[in-house]
Amino acid sequence: MAVGTERERVPRWAGAVELNPILSTVTPFTRDHRVDTGVLGDYLGFLHESGVRTVLVNGTTGEFPALTVAERKAVLEFTRSHWSGQVVAHIGTSAIGDAIELLDHADAVAAIPPYYFAEPAEAGLREYFGLLLGRTKQPLLVYNLPRHTQALITPGLIGSLAAEYPMLAGVKDSGTDRGVTRNYADTGVSVFIGSDGAAAHIAEHGALGIVSGGGSPVPELPVRIAQALRAGDHDEAIRWQKVFDECRALRRRSGLTDTAFVKAALAERVPGFPVAVRPSLVAADDVQSQEIRTHLRTKILPQMDGS
Repeated sequence: MAVGTERERVPRWAGAVELNPILSTVTPFTRDHRVDTGVLGDYLGFLHESGVRTVLVNGTTGEFPALTVAERKAVLEFTRSHWSGQVVAHIGTSAIGDAIELLDHADAVAAIPPYYFAEPAEAGLREYFGLLLGRTKQPLLVYNLPRHTQALITPGLIGSLAAEYPMLAGVKDSGTDRGVTRNYADTGVSVFIGSDGAAAHIAEHGALGIVSGGGSPVPELPVRIAQALRAGDHDEAIRWQKVFDECRALRRRSGLTDTAFVKAALAERVPGFPVAVRPSLVAADDVQSQEIRTHLRTKILPQMDGS
């Protein structure tokens, strides 16, 4: 389901994206673990119809470590041709050559530090991001993901990079220390928090918005929170945040990984959406899927429909 092909190729980070949620997409797979572009088109259409205007593809929620470089290019190219809003591509990888290859296929980009080698020296991180920032013609978000990369991206490093490279658009902060989040913002770059629980509270941390990994089954919620914040209606934002938190609680109770939960829940909103994930992730089984879908249908969606 195409939702348009004409769009601005460079995100206006201080304009169109401000306060708007960036939705991190999942990658649908067929039963034999191939990328399912037919369902991907329907999924993108669902997100667009729900009010989402910016997506991040090939992120953690999109199972990027389980995708080949060719598959990541294919997912990006398909999304670019079927999405009328802003597209941000995550290009992070351990191999700088692969990251540069992906960079050449992106409009706007986000990049985690190289992973596997834990606690890399800041000088090495600076060189890595400098190579990307010196080459890109598009805005780049440094993606702080310490849980998985075991790399410390300090506010000092961000400030240093921002002073030298004008294409550093900001930080996607998926860490848990909100003091660090505020310090990123103090460097003058745009900050997007990688936590659904922060959607109504971004101003407290100096952030412009969130990158939502769990919002795909209920994209209306982060969109409504952002609309309320733009209107200055904090009470309305908190109202929808509470419903969003119910969905987050359901995700935690399921015992599934975020990606497996999102896919199971999406099957309730996008007909035929497959629950398949790639190893070593484990998909929701039939019982888990039914429990998630039933709770979503009977407890969460009615609150959204009754607005």
